[in-house]
Amino acid sequence: MGPRRLLTTVVALGGGAFLLGAGLLRLETHLTGVAGQFRAERCEVSGSRHGDDGWLCSGSFEADNHAFRIDRVEVDTTFDKQPAEPVATFVDGPTSTTAVEKDNGVWLLPGGPGLVCLLAGAWNIRSAVKRPREALVAAPA
Repeated sequence: MGPRRLLTTVVALGGGAFLLGAGLLRLETHLTGVAGQFRAERCEVSGSRHGDDGWLCSGSFEADNHAFRIDRVEVDTTFDKQPAEPVATFVDGPTSTTAVEKDNGVWLLPGGPGLVCLLAGAWNIRSAVKRPREALVAAPA
């Protein structure tokens, strides 16, 4: 495996693991977390080099069943505009500091590309391992 292919394999595996991990953590919160409403109290623009600025917000969370309230929580996403209404979210429990928006895109968007990156890295490794064996079999005796 050449240096360029080795670098792309390492980047694909590392980036894929990070993205898939982030997606799985958000998915786990969706599946096992407590549903509730996030109310934005403090928001600031998240500047981007690409001009696709979003809003990063923190505020309070109240469980839909009114079992608990969290006075200070951040949402693990950026909003297109500053939320004026409560936003449906999930938290892991009453001690959470981060809420996850109730939208499949928040776990699917990092998780899907992460899986693709991991598969690309695995394909590179498989190809590198398979080539030497093919060269040995094809070599004249």
